[in-house]
Amino acid sequence: MYPMGTQPIETPRLFLRRFTLQDAPAMYENWGKDPEVTRFLRWEPHRNPRESEEMIGQWVAGYEKDDTYHWAIERREDGALVGSIGVFFSGEAGAPKGWQPAFCIGRAFWGQGYTSEALRAVLDYFVKSTGEKTLYGCHAVENPASGRVMQKNGFLYTHEGEYHLLDGSAVKAHYYRYQKD
Repeated sequence: MYPMGTQPIETPRLFLRRFTLQDAPAMYENWGKDPEVTRFLRWEPHRNPRESEEMIGQWVAGYEKDDTYHWAIERREDGALVGSIGVFFSGEAGAPKGWQPAFCIGRAFWGQGYTSEALRAVLDYFVKSTGEKTLYGCHAVENPASGRVMQKNGFLYTHEGEYHLLDGSAVKAHYYRYQKD
C-alpha cells in the first residue's frame, strides 16, 4: 500500500476535505474559540480568527506530505464546517506507539452522530490506503462522549493512563485499541 494522504471522503451526511485558509473564520466561530470544546485538547482556545488561520496554515502545509491525514468535517446539507478529524502517528510516553485518530467538533453539532460517521469513514479510508490495521486512541476520562465515538467504531478499551496538555498539566485518560481484520 502507498500512503495517499488527505483525500476527499463523502459519507451520507458529510464531506471530509482538506482545510483551506478560508476556513479560519468558521473554525474560530464553530469550535476554535470555545473553551468547552477545546478543554481536553493540546491547544488553547483561540483568541481571534487569526489564531485559527495560523493553525490551519500548519495543517495546510502538512498536506505536502503523503502521510498527513487531516480533514475538515463539512455538513453536506448546508456546507457548514462542523469540526476536524485526522489520524496522526504518536509515540508519547505512557501511550501506545502508533497511529491515533483525533477529532474535534463544535458544541452546536454535538450529539448528532457527525463525529462517529466521520471516524467510520476515516478508519475505512486509512486502513485501505495505508494497509495499517491497528490504531490506538485515547480520551480524557472527563470526556466520555469521545470514548463512545471510538467504541461505536470498534475501538476496545485497554487501560487508563494520562496525557499532558500544552501547559504541562496531566489529564487522566482511557486508552483504546482498534484492530481491523
